[in-house]
Amino acid sequence: MSDQPLVERPTNDPSSFFKEMAQAIEHNRNQGFGGAVVIVPPTGGGDNIELLILDSKADIAQFWSTIKTRIDIRLADLDQKARGPFGGR
Repeated sequence: MSDQPLVERPTNDPSSFFKEMAQAIEHNRNQGFGGAVVIVPPTGGGDNIELLILDSKADIAQFWSTIKTRIDIRLADLDQKARGPFGGR
């Protein structure tokens, strides 16, 4: 799969991320679907989380663990930013 988006992403259209994921799922339909997630936070909320897992075994625990880990990383980043450069709030 290419690094190029399958859908043009207008900067002001959050739905484009979901459209691109739908196309990626369709494009990979014969690869074994292991789950997909698209999380688009509001402006200023950090990077999106976009994940398409191709896994013929469809390991449910791995799917949820991967999403949880990515969210935990984002929450830790937000907490660090809130603490500021000297560690206090």
